Amino acid sequence: MPARPLTRRTTVGAALAAPLVLAACDIDPPRRDAGSVDADQPPPEDSELVAGVVAALVRARSVLEAATLAVPGLTPLLAPVATAHTAQLDVLATAVADTDVPASDPPVLPAAPRRALTAVRRSEQRLLREVRRACLVAASGDLARVLASVAASTAQHSAVLADATTSPASAEAG
Repeated sequence: MPARPLTRRTTVGAALAAPLVLAACDIDPPRRDAGSVDADQPPPEDSELVAGVVAALVRARSVLEAATLAVPGLTPLLAPVATAHTAQLDVLATAVADTDVPASDPPVLPAAPRRALTAVRRSEQRLLREVRRACLVAASGDLARVLASVAASTAQHSAVLADATTSPASAEAG
């Protein structure tokens, strides 16, 4: 027996009820006592998460630095990615009071443009995986939104790097 088609009344009723259902949802966990935790700070369980993301960003930035040192011609392509990572580090390092930005020695990369770009792409993909995972387990809705923004930025830069790696000019240079 075929399913009954939706009536106009059912469709309109569902459309009017949807905002009420969505308004009842709460993204953030319940507020804590005003005196126990600073409202701007993420929950304590997110401190370790932020430290892990900060370390991943530092590693990715060190790979970018190594690539621009190995192949200075890549600087115009990689500078926006490095700038984005620096801004993201600034936001995350100030999100948790005890988070220090670790130092990371840049790896040694070959002077071949294609191989250096491949190393950067792998590093960015690793960063993207780590940030996505952190976004899913963050206890704070605000932190999850920041991490989602970092993930979106990283994905966008990865797409640009993928195009650069497969472009004819890149193939000739490598």
